[in-house]
Amino acid sequence: MPVKTQEDIKTRIAELRADRERLVGELEKARVDEREALIRGDKPDNVAVAISTRIAVIDDALAELNDRLTATQASAHRNERRKRAEAALHKTSERAKLAAGVDDALTALATAWPAYQEALRRDLGTVSGAGGDLTAVERGLTNKRLAEPLVKALIHAGGGTLARALGIETPIKDRHSLSLTAAEERVAESLRAELLRVRAESPQPNVAREAKQELEKMEKAG
Repeated sequence: MPVKTQEDIKTRIAELRADRERLVGELEKARVDEREALIRGDKPDNVAVAISTRIAVIDDALAELNDRLTATQASAHRNERRKRAEAALHKTSERAKLAAGVDDALTALATAWPAYQEALRRDLGTVSGAGGDLTAVERGLTNKRLAEPLVKALIHAGGGTLARALGIETPIKDRHSLSLTAAEERVAESLRAELLRVRAESPQPNVAREAKQELEKMEKAG
């Protein structure tokens, strides 16, 4: 039976260990029989030597199978890491498209906001004098329950002035702002680095060397 998968290897290891245990018992009996033959003055049949040789061969086979099992497990672990990273990278790519749409919308908001603010300021007296209720607009503009990534993206799109106009009081400065697209790119960059780390552990020297070189370039660029 070909020994390829982890289960195949484990099964064969168990079989050989059982054989070895049986042979150890036979070896003890053979040694006793040969000792008794020598005591009687008879020629021993040297079965113990043959059994000892067989046990040594089994030990070599077990060592090789254990090495193969370790290599197979390491390969499976690398494959699992690669699959997780690739799946996450794909999801990150899809999210980045959505993030780009959010960033575009925020940029459009930042452009339109001053005109809206000026119109509101200009029309405030007329609307109020006509009995207009501005509560809904005011409450919408004073909403402070925004996640920090969105606050950063908002500041990135329109600066601190727009954030303050929306009622967001935050210690985040303009220089600390970050678009959602850029934030997702950082996630994607970390996943690409993980894929390179997986390749760097490959048993194939060329693949591992190239991956390590790419990692070094990435670290220097960062």
